[in-house]
Amino acid sequence: MTELLAQADGMSQITNILDGLRNALVAVLVTLSVVALTYAGVRYVIAGGDTAGVEKAKGAAKSALIGLSLALLAPVVVAIVKRIIGG
Repeated sequence: MTELLAQADGMSQITNILDGLRNALVAVLVTLSVVALTYAGVRYVIAGGDTAGVEKAKGAAKSALIGLSLALLAPVVVAIVKRIIGG
């Protein structure tokens, strides 16, 4: 019986470590996405109406927003998968 409790406690510790790593990774991804979005904004301002520069800035902003949304949705997807698996 004590072995089962020890295994459950060990699994709980592993789960906590993995949750912490996931949260840290999401924080890094969100930070990088915000930096990329800021960069796109600077490119837009620097373009000064140049059509090619504005289009590049818009593309960079779109990519940054997609990255930000994926980074924010990742924990939700993980929670759904954990619930389906039964964890």
